[in-house]
Amino acid sequence: MEKGSPSDGTNAASSRRSRRRAQTTIDFTVGVVLFVFVLVAIFAFVAGTIQPFTSGDQENIVAVNRVADGLSKDTLGDPDTPYILDTDCTVAFFEGGSPPADCRFTDQPLDEQVGVTGSAFLNVTIRGNVSGSASPNELLCWDETTGELVEQDDTDCTAGDVETLAVGDDAQSGVQSSMTARRAVSINGTSVSLVVKLW
Repeated sequence: MEKGSPSDGTNAASSRRSRRRAQTTIDFTVGVVLFVFVLVAIFAFVAGTIQPFTSGDQENIVAVNRVADGLSKDTLGDPDTPYILDTDCTVAFFEGGSPPADCRFTDQPLDEQVGVTGSAFLNVTIRGNVSGSASPNELLCWDETTGELVEQDDTDCTAGDVETLAVGDDAQSGVQSSMTARRAVSINGTSVSLVVKLW
């Protein structure tokens, strides 16, 4: 065959052209789309990692757990025996006023004692099931006469010798989001829950 014949020369020239072709519109579009996608993903990731440090709910989660741990491991008992609450100190905490001398708290308002000040509302209760009823989450009271825990539904907790084990602000339902922390504790040999609610 002669040099430059259509069967040989055309194929060689077209293969050289295909290896040296310029960027097409489709190549450019794919590159721009990938660049924008990666840029958006980076901004979304960075915003997601920074958000927990600026959100108010995260502060409340930390605060409510700190309060629950402080009360159950230290304030209402002895740090050497965490989660076992001193009965006299616990009742005095919920009664208010001057506590016995061996208690680990003062007669300051609740928010100052636990270190939650500002615009937060706080509620601390002792709940459980001491009568074998169907509900495991009854508000409990301390009966001074019998020296035992009783459920609010079974007893008049407003009587002079019975103290409701609840202190703090009244929880308003539906007002805004709230955070709750529970700790399994023991009072007078009875397993109950210490419930701290912050909103």
